[in-house]
Amino acid sequence: MNWALYFNELKSNAKTISSYAFGMLFYLWLFIWIYPSFAGSQALNNLLRQMPQGLMKVLGYTVGVTHIGDFLGGEFYSLLYLIIMSVYTVFVATKLVAHLVDTGSMAYLLASPVSRTKIATTQAAVLTSGVLAIGVVSTVGALLGVHWLVHHSGMNDTHFVQMNIVGVLLFAVVSGYCFLFSCLVRDERTALGLSALLTIVFYGLHTVGDLTTKFDWMNHLTLFNVFDPQNLIRGQGHFVADSVSLAAASVVLFGIAIAGFRRRQLPL
Repeated sequence: MNWALYFNELKSNAKTISSYAFGMLFYLWLFIWIYPSFAGSQALNNLLRQMPQGLMKVLGYTVGVTHIGDFLGGEFYSLLYLIIMSVYTVFVATKLVAHLVDTGSMAYLLASPVSRTKIATTQAAVLTSGVLAIGVVSTVGALLGVHWLVHHSGMNDTHFVQMNIVGVLLFAVVSGYCFLFSCLVRDERTALGLSALLTIVFYGLHTVGDLTTKFDWMNHLTLFNVFDPQNLIRGQGHFVADSVSLAAASVVLFGIAIAGFRRRQLPL
């Protein structure tokens, strides 16, 4: 990895990373702020009990709401979190390689005394650093928000952190295949389209698989099945196994992307 390039790219992407991180934190604090207004009411749980099980799962509720963690898992992490992180990874992964190739800026990097492997590794590090930064800001900010705004929250902080770790590792994998497309596909538009399409397909399979037991086999075809916020917050997920699997998958994907970029014929 080239540290000068890393810090330069990190600086140029700092505004994007911070906007996503603090935008996510804003939404988290909004959900945390409104939770106490109905924390003592059973209205939400009564509504959930009347829903079909499949629809509950699609909405992010594998169980009811007994504390703020259940509420955040169902209302925020099951949808809005996935959307924000997906948009970040798809667009930034494309920007870091495919956009530079399309605009001709990659020629300047390749003309420097830095190998292709170091350039690709550095860009991958910038991408994953952004995912990690967003994850850290949202995790720490949410914990502070809960302790400031919710009395007797009932949420286990360790399980909440574990849920966020799985979320970050999930999007390390998403970053991996988006970066792979960015390194190997011939133009920026195609790389962006393939990254977005695969992410949407994964989420669609997850949604349909949760909606009815007839199609629950679809959950075995999607990454998003690994991320079950409510169960993870309750300490009922497979934290260690899922974390190791996701970390290994992301390393493999980034490794293939870097190797492919090193051998690729670039139209410079």
